[in-house]
Amino acid sequence: MTCPYCGSGLDATGTCSRCGQVHGSVSTGWRPDPTARHEGRYFVTGHPTNRVRDGRSTSSDPVGGQMLPDYLELPSAGIRSTWLGTTAAAVIIVLTAAVVWVLLVAGRRPPPPPEAGYLSALRDAGLSDEFNSDVNAVAHGRQVCRQLEDGDPQQGLPADKIAVDAFCPHFAQGFRVLEKVKVTGTFVLVDNVGVDGIMADGTSCQGANGYSDVNPGTPVTVKNGHGDVLVGAALGPGKGDSTTCTFTFTVPVTEGEDRYVLSIGRRGEFSYSFDQLVAKGILVQLGQ
Repeated sequence: MTCPYCGSGLDATGTCSRCGQVHGSVSTGWRPDPTARHEGRYFVTGHPTNRVRDGRSTSSDPVGGQMLPDYLELPSAGIRSTWLGTTAAAVIIVLTAAVVWVLLVAGRRPPPPPEAGYLSALRDAGLSDEFNSDVNAVAHGRQVCRQLEDGDPQQGLPADKIAVDAFCPHFAQGFRVLEKVKVTGTFVLVDNVGVDGIMADGTSCQGANGYSDVNPGTPVTVKNGHGDVLVGAALGPGKGDSTTCTFTFTVPVTEGEDRYVLSIGRRGEFSYSFDQLVAKGILVQLGQ
């Protein structure tokens, strides 16, 4: 075994020929410098050494140490080890401070603008094609929130819900996504009394004489109870004969309106509830 302070060999009792009893009761460590040349001097088992310090700075002072009895001169490796330890500690402190600074700076960065998240969510949901451009989509999203702020009902289409989540999330919890369905309609033109109201050629048919306004392409309009147009469509090809001619059409309808008022050309208006449209569709008959 060797002495941990000077590197000399230890005898069977653990005594160093230079430092004395290494593990004895005499203290080892820093004490005030008896020579008053420095703030502190390092002692090994009660023996003064050449190692001194002032504040955090450690150096060697063999001249002052030789002024004291039982002086020991420690190898410079001890000071170098202390310096290396101090340097390593300083590096760790600097790295820790850098990590903390990075985290603080990252925490202070402003969040990304809601427009980016909104447009990304629209694309993920496959709804971006509902708008002509990103600018148009953002304008619609902002308008949805303005209407909610003005007191409009908290309901809308899936794209509206995405807008609420992005631009006015305080409305998100109470917002209801409305159901949108495609309703199939059937318009039947009947001429059982032989007034030549239907013209047929064996493969197709359409209205004639007093019913000449009923033909493929006749407009189909759906309004709400306030008269606002919700959606438009047109009659498809007529199928049948000179007695009965049937036209079909399809209209997309979104729930949330009090009534859905259907008109086919100039042939009157027919009122439905959303549940009626979903359950039974549309069936209109004209003629006798």
